[in-house]
Amino acid sequence: MYSCRVCLLVVSLIVSVLTFGQFRSLPMPTAQRDTVKREIKIWTVDDIYGIADTVVIDTLVTSYQDNQPINNYSIANSWNGNLGSPLESKIYFDRKISSREDMFERAYAPYLIKPSDVRYYDTKQPFSQMVYRSAFPVQNEEDYFKIMLTMNANKHVNVGGLCNLIYGRGQYQYQSSNMLNGGFWTTYTGKRYEIVSSVMFNSFKNRENGGIVDNRYITDPQSIIGASSIQARNIPVNMFNSQSAYRNFNYFFNHRYKIGRDVERHIKIDSLSTDTLFIDSTYIEYEPIMTFTHTFHAEDVVRKYVDESMPGGFYDNNFFSDTYTKDSTAYWTIANTFAVTLEEKFNRLMRFGLSAYVKYDIRHYGMGIKNREDTLRFDNSYSHNLIFGANLFKREGKWVKYDVDGRIYLVGPHIGEFDLDGRFDFDFNVGREPLSIMAAAGFRNYSEYYQYRYYESNHFRWSDLDFDNSLALDVKGRIGLPKRDISVGVQFQNITNYVYLNEKCMPTQYGGNVQVLAVDVLAKLRAWRFHLDVQAVYQLTGNKDVLPLPDVALYGNFYYKDKFFKVLTIQLGASVRYHTAYYGNAYMPALGQFYLQKDLLIGNYPEMNVYANFHLKTVRFFIQYYHLNKGLFGGTNYLSMPNYPINPGTFQFGLSWNF
Repeated sequence: MYSCRVCLLVVSLIVSVLTFGQFRSLPMPTAQRDTVKREIKIWTVDDIYGIADTVVIDTLVTSYQDNQPINNYSIANSWNGNLGSPLESKIYFDRKISSREDMFERAYAPYLIKPSDVRYYDTKQPFSQMVYRSAFPVQNEEDYFKIMLTMNANKHVNVGGLCNLIYGRGQYQYQSSNMLNGGFWTTYTGKRYEIVSSVMFNSFKNRENGGIVDNRYITDPQSIIGASSIQARNIPVNMFNSQSAYRNFNYFFNHRYKIGRDVERHIKIDSLSTDTLFIDSTYIEYEPIMTFTHTFHAEDVVRKYVDESMPGGFYDNNFFSDTYTKDSTAYWTIANTFAVTLEEKFNRLMRFGLSAYVKYDIRHYGMGIKNREDTLRFDNSYSHNLIFGANLFKREGKWVKYDVDGRIYLVGPHIGEFDLDGRFDFDFNVGREPLSIMAAAGFRNYSEYYQYRYYESNHFRWSDLDFDNSLALDVKGRIGLPKRDISVGVQFQNITNYVYLNEKCMPTQYGGNVQVLAVDVLAKLRAWRFHLDVQAVYQLTGNKDVLPLPDVALYGNFYYKDKFFKVLTIQLGASVRYHTAYYGNAYMPALGQFYLQKDLLIGNYPEMNVYANFHLKTVRFFIQYYHLNKGLFGGTNYLSMPNYPINPGTFQFGLSWNF
């Protein structure tokens, strides 16, 4: 790890030198140097039409200490407390499922960089960002390092690269995590022709300790060791020589050709050199009316599980070997998509746009089982799929916007499966108060993961599970007061033929209907320089036996915030996370999946942190004491999930520099 840090430091220095070298290579008159401001445009694109969606640059000042993958994912999560480890949100509608082809992807969703997650840039000056976070004590520290650099070769072409590294030693035995992801991207933005392209890699390696051997080491240590507490490193665990690995590599290329016309625009600009307030100005803008799009996407995924210790009694079955496990699964796909779009300006009478696409892909699934000498089993499966989709939209305008999207499988094992989604956004004023309303609904017919129907490994295997297709109806809405930072949302889902992992971690289908209703409130309240940020979620599940969820989850952040010397912003505060008790899912290392358990209640425990944030120009840094209340108040049930406690109290610090 030391050599890795040295390499990262060298890379960081090189990036800094290159960046400042770029600044120095762009001379300008002295009088202009203090007036030129950095202009940066950032956007993401969808993986079908290549439509740009503008995003903001990461310059978060408030609550910067929470700006890490776990906290950004959800306010309540099941995990082992170590950054880079598998995770499942306890908030049902926060669970991210980008595809139903790779079941192992779900546990790494907060960290993965997929094509739709890549941020593309257009900047007049090179832009870089470095982030470093860590924790004490040193022997158990958790390092998070990020470096990003992007620059324009000219006004049309941008290139950039990103690298994220997480290395967590873990507070408990045999729990280390190692994540490395990132990649490169390039864009070309011309008058009629546009390109976005990216190559991204995601690599995870996790030591699997199977959790602590007895939850009473956390909930009631007196009954086991005769003392009120025990050091985390001294708690025995179930496994000591097991490791899982997950790798996701994806390549994305999207290019668009726009047919349109030149339109003369009129604007008024401030006058700095005349006595008039404004000067009329005109410029020519190219207005597309039809767009042709082609997208190529390739993805390669491998998941491995190796166990050289084979602890007796942890797994119910050893199908191929009693002394050694090396399971591997593979999935890859290659897809081509062709789309045509009639832009909103194509129709002057009724302002809406219309798109349609055809997508063809080939998918491969492989599974392998090895002992110490030979490959015992390897299976391959291929499928070909043809998908047709269409989109009706209105994305321009001041008051109303909408987007209706649908797709259906025409050829392949998923034939007849479909998705239909619609969303409407309304923005208007009630008196002088801005009001925003969002309403959306969806209906889908889908089959579950390929691995849910067929899977073979040393400890788990099933084949030809004949599940009926699932039907899901989604309805959601949100109403907000943007000026006051207050919003209320409601989400509802009804699932027919719900598939889940039962207490034996085996796929099972519930033939009836399962409903989930969630109501959430987001509020940022302020009195003088004191602030209270609140996020509260109420969940109601129609069948807790197959889909258990905590009834209430809360996040509160109370802080004092002020600016000193006109440049230094300071935030001092305390945050707390809490959810009610429920039979939370357990974690299975051999599968990397979360499954039902009905033996232990999880929750009813507050997790409290105190922190100080500082922001000085382009530098942000923080210090935080995590899990302050351990041993002080709130009880002792600080389990994130059965046999996996959250980390004990630790000092954390971090900084970010944009330059």
